[in-house]
Parts: sequence; structure tokens; C-alpha cells
Amino acid sequence: MSNPQTDTPRPGAPKPGAHLAAENPGATVSPSDVADAITEMLEKLDEVAHHVAGSGSDEPMSAAQLAALDRQADLLERAHRVLADALAAIDHA
Repeated sequence: MSNPQTDTPRPGAPKPGAHLAAENPGATVSPSDVADAITEMLEKLDEVAHHVAGSGSDEPMSAAQLAALDRQADLLERAHRVLADALAAIDHA
């Protein structure tokens, strides 16, 4: 059910991501810069995934494979940050 009192934003209410834009007030977003950053991270992610998939057995993962999985998680987190920052900057434009 929809409640008109809660569905309508209050005047002056903060917008989602407002805290992100406040950290970098003069930031502008170039779609090509965002796309390039994400593409670069996805390419690195593919390299790491090939390393992890190289074992192909039911044996426990090696320390190197676990480190590769940690690297994958880091790359995904960085990609998420890039996208969230871009959305926040667009929201305030």
C-alpha cells in the first residue's frame, strides 16, 4: 500500500548519495571515464577468474587461489564505488 505522506519527499530532505557528492563537490562525471574504469576492472576480474578456475579439481583451494578470490572481491567493490560515485554526481548535477 502507498502512503502519500511518506511517498512524497520533504522539502530540503537529503537525496540518496548526497554524502558522496559532499566529499568531492566539484566532481563531474564523464560516461566514457566511468565506462573505461569499469571495463578495466572487469578485464582484471577476468584475469583473476581464469587463475582461480585453473585448478578444476575438488581439492581445497590453495593460498594463491584464495588470494585471487580476495582480489576479485576488491575489484568488484571498487567497480561498485565507481558506479555509486557516478550516480551520486549525476543526482546532484
